[in-house]
Amino acid sequence: MTHSLHRKGKIEELKFDYVVLVTPSVGINHKDSKQKLLKIIDKIFELGPNNIGSYETGTIYSGITSEEIKKCLTEKPRVRCCFDDKEKVKQLLQYIIKEDFGLSVTVSGLLEEIAEMAQDLSVEAHSVNLSLGVFGKTDNLPKSEIVEFVSLCGHGMVPASLVEALIDDVANGRRTPDEAARFMAKPCVCGIFNTTLAVMMIDRECNRKK
Repeated sequence: MTHSLHRKGKIEELKFDYVVLVTPSVGINHKDSKQKLLKIIDKIFELGPNNIGSYETGTIYSGITSEEIKKCLTEKPRVRCCFDDKEKVKQLLQYIIKEDFGLSVTVSGLLEEIAEMAQDLSVEAHSVNLSLGVFGKTDNLPKSEIVEFVSLCGHGMVPASLVEALIDDVANGRRTPDEAARFMAKPCVCGIFNTTLAVMMIDRECNRKK
């Protein structure tokens, strides 16, 4: 789940940010895994994700429904989504454990929060990946506050210029924070841009401008 490792922000805000990836291993157990993923998608929508989508369809913020996401699942499927509530993630993991689907599950978030969740569910992490930061010509990066928004799309599909323009819209009363966050989320095709977190950061940036 390396594309979700570089998310930045304040600790108190990142407690509302959890990315989940469920995938079979191609060539090992991907055959007949599609039906399992369909059940998992139903459970995700039952719980209420902050975002979910795929390269093939787009995301709920581009107007895609659960049925469209399920219809476009490939024969080598995967599910990507994010939640803003740790309890929802725990319920999803409990369901996957109970059904014993035999699929790889990766959860991304604050390490302490994920470790506590694993302990509560009596599961042991197979491995832990950590971001060591960004290296190179970091002077070319947007300012750190804007990077926090851009990093919510691990593939870099949300431009800094768009983020800045939308924050300016909110600061000047042209959009609400929720409208701006939903618009920011549209370019992130894999469905892990967390709009709840974006709203918090927009409010913070607008207050800072006052």
